Amino acid sequence: MYVYPTDFSFLGGARLRYTGIGVVHHSNGESQPLSRSWNRVYLMGGTEFDNNFQITGRLWHRIREDAETDDNPNIADYIGRAEFSGRWKYDQDNTFDATLRSNLRSSGRGSLRLEWFKAIGDPESSNLHFHTQLFHGYGDTLLDYNRTRTVLSIGLSLEGF
Repeated sequence: MYVYPTDFSFLGGARLRYTGIGVVHHSNGESQPLSRSWNRVYLMGGTEFDNNFQITGRLWHRIREDAETDDNPNIADYIGRAEFSGRWKYDQDNTFDATLRSNLRSSGRGSLRLEWFKAIGDPESSNLHFHTQLFHGYGDTLLDYNRTRTVLSIGLSLEGF
């Protein structure tokens, strides 16, 4: 991954903070018949609107595999070809995220993930957060990439350390 820091202002206060390019391998680490993996190249960028709101985006292209060894030939049609995220720091204790993935095709497949992070203890000295996540769509797990799922997750997260 290569990230190029930027500070380009536009739209009355928005700032493009970074652009980048990368290659990623994504695998569930299982052996056949449960093995799922894919490789992608991507472009990305991130924008800030003051210190409380951020938007990031990634567009990717799947690196083709041989038909006989491809575990999931149509994964991009389900998980997508693009991802856009927004983060809103409501106050010192609460942050909200939304991530939309799209296959950029007329079938409209993809996913939506909504998240809430609530600081536990003093946010100035603790990175521990109560984390709630609601996911709906394709690609919650690689094994079930071609099945739509709705999942509610609740737990703890370390953030910003």
